[in-house]
Amino acid sequence: MLLFPLAAADHPASTSVGAYGAIATNARSYRPLDLVTVSVSGRAKGDTTCRVRVADPSQRVYFEKDVDIAAKGGSVRFPATGQLGTHYVYLWWPGEKRYSRYVNFRLDAETGIETGDRDFDAIYPITREAMQLGRRDYQTPRGRFVGYISADTWHFDGIWLRDWIYSLPGYKYWEREMQCGLDRFLEVQRADGQTPDGIERDGRTWRVGLESDVEYILTLGVWDTWKATGDDVWLRGALPKLEKAMAYIRSDAKHWDPVNRLIKRQHSCDTWDYDIDGASDKGAARHVIANCDQSGYALAFRGLSEMYAHLGDAAASQRWAKEADEYRERAAKLLWDGTKFLHHVHLDSIDHGSFDETKQLTMGNTWAMTRGLADGKQATAIVDEYRRRQRATGDKYPWWSLQPGYPNSLGYWKDEYRQQGAYANGGLMPWVGGELARGALQSERETYGVELIRQYAAHLRETGGAQVWYWPDGTPGHRTTNEVNYAGWGMAQWVDAVMEGLAGIRDVSGQFRRAEVSIRWPAAGVTSAQATARYAASDAYFSYQWRAEPRSLFIAYSGSGTETRFRVLLPAGFTPRAVMLNGTDMKFDREGAGESTYVSFTPENAQRGEVRIAAQ
Repeated sequence: MLLFPLAAADHPASTSVGAYGAIATNARSYRPLDLVTVSVSGRAKGDTTCRVRVADPSQRVYFEKDVDIAAKGGSVRFPATGQLGTHYVYLWWPGEKRYSRYVNFRLDAETGIETGDRDFDAIYPITREAMQLGRRDYQTPRGRFVGYISADTWHFDGIWLRDWIYSLPGYKYWEREMQCGLDRFLEVQRADGQTPDGIERDGRTWRVGLESDVEYILTLGVWDTWKATGDDVWLRGALPKLEKAMAYIRSDAKHWDPVNRLIKRQHSCDTWDYDIDGASDKGAARHVIANCDQSGYALAFRGLSEMYAHLGDAAASQRWAKEADEYRERAAKLLWDGTKFLHHVHLDSIDHGSFDETKQLTMGNTWAMTRGLADGKQATAIVDEYRRRQRATGDKYPWWSLQPGYPNSLGYWKDEYRQQGAYANGGLMPWVGGELARGALQSERETYGVELIRQYAAHLRETGGAQVWYWPDGTPGHRTTNEVNYAGWGMAQWVDAVMEGLAGIRDVSGQFRRAEVSIRWPAAGVTSAQATARYAASDAYFSYQWRAEPRSLFIAYSGSGTETRFRVLLPAGFTPRAVMLNGTDMKFDREGAGESTYVSFTPENAQRGEVRIAAQ
């Protein structure tokens, strides 16, 4: 207790708020493009104006405006944009050499879609909640392992590389521990470059003899994980391992065909891991060249080129780019039949009796579209063939593993779950549907892609999830006692269809440094949307708000990158007259025709802006 308390009037004026003025925001944290309201009150000396200046975490100023100060103060509003993290709002008084006050706010982002349409808005949150039930966090003898299990495997406490990495299109948006599991695979790679199929909790590994895709899956896993984390040091350490993996797969007699110079595998149902019963030679004979492997390796080679380019190794980048182009050309020439890619081409004689394998539409055809094995016309032909076959068969969804599967009359398998129409022999697999939807959206069949997404959204509402496979009538299929309805390799592909296909946010360089944003909401009848894609393992993201008005289209965007290319699907009858960035005309192009007409443009400012596309 003070014996002689000071009266209020005795406080030095220079220590009170009246000497500096006051500044405040209406919240402490915001999402990209949220409006920030800054309120200002003046100094006791009676200022009538002030300046509000806003800077991102790197102290780059991105908003500045003079504010009139009335008797009760003033305010200004602006959208929060640019880098994630702590932003600074400074208060400057006229004639002062230094700011008077400042206040911070946080800009943070989470992946999501907001359209008001439950079919599109619910897919990501349902997937995120469901897939985390399959997340495993182990302490193996070699160290920590975080990964996602298969939804039907007997390896209940083990991670299949394929199921885990094929879940990455979903978990990359929320998972922070992305690298340690890949480290466990890389460190047990054999001296010759062979990589295991999976790792058990206790550290044991396994490899299925006929598998020819493991090395490309490892490469895709490293590529996409680096894109999300931005960890260049980790990437430099992984690339020599990937080189060894590619040297192995392109030299081992069980996997490489020197005549066609393509990867081969033992006869199997597309990408699956079993041959006809009794063929237990572990890949030593009965070889085919399958389209599933060719699309994977062509993409992996492309990924190696891009990773080396980022690290500044131009020679290695050019070497792998050349390999990717030549490999794709050889594969497409061998396997394209004018409508689709053949299931496989036999290198060794296998008698299928009267069954015509060349008629099979295989799950790998969806990968051919999304991985770049198919060119534009080929991709459109594949989509049209899926539509035709669903009309012809009446099957519930066009998600076939094979269509048709091998007939039971051939006696290939004793297990009932391998009968025609089951599992990998013609069963419906959600991942196929997700790839098909994304392929359709990217191949001038946008309306059909939307139709597929709406079918899947209804499936989620009816069943609560997705499991590995279904019978053609939609009945859930069971192969093991471990069947669950949160198949990461399945649900993740539908996230990809919505985020990259429909919302159209695609990272083409890693960390969204270069983003291609192909907005396709007109195909869904959606007139306003907000879409955000953010890697949880880093601060890399892109976000936009989109709105269709009677005579114009409006886009506000924010991101962390350095280049953004937009491709906007135009509503029917909309002819663009001008494209303006923050009110200033900029160059644009028209692409496509008919219902697949896009307007494309690249704003000078990749991190923030407001675009208006005006109609004639």
